[in-house]
Amino acid sequence: MNTVVPFKARGVRAELREAFEQRIPLRIRRERLQPGAIHGYVVALSREFCLVAEIGDTLRFDGYVALAIADISALEADPAKEFVEKALALRGESLHAPQPFQLDDWAAIARSAMAHAPLISLNMVEDEEGEISYVGQLVGAQSDALILREIDPNAQWYPDTGAYEFEALGSIGFGTGYLDALWQVAGAPGDPQQPRATSLHDQP
Repeated sequence: MNTVVPFKARGVRAELREAFEQRIPLRIRRERLQPGAIHGYVVALSREFCLVAEIGDTLRFDGYVALAIADISALEADPAKEFVEKALALRGESLHAPQPFQLDDWAAIARSAMAHAPLISLNMVEDEEGEISYVGQLVGAQSDALILREIDPNAQWYPDTGAYEFEALGSIGFGTGYLDALWQVAGAPGDPQQPRATSLHDQP
């Protein structure tokens, strides 16, 4: 029998705090940004951001995603909580929180993610398409953007760098099986070339 753990109506951040402290698996929705739900455990929390250890469809942990709390439209305790917990335990899956990890702003999140994984995914909100992922290595930050040396889906490094603006960022991911596979195939890039003339998100 599944047990649904109700949250008191105290606001999203209070519910995230409760789930974080009690290790409750969640389904998190951001209807304005992306259809579907993010499934996992909150492993770090700040005033404006949270870090979630994601549970994949195979019921194994599959990396982390940092979200802006303001973007969360709804969340609920996983209605299959007991099953999920037992399945993870039987598969030898343990919940780990990357330490240290700064959740002050997007730049701090990106730098912290790079300290724990060779690649990060900048998930940009692009109109009605929802989030589009750009994968690579952080090489710097500006006052309004992150500078990324990008890698394509065929594990080929782009020769230049691009600016990805904070205002278009939906989330930052790292440590997934897919990102690990890209890194294993591609290896480290050479020296970055000249930056692109404009942000990718300024182009028509």
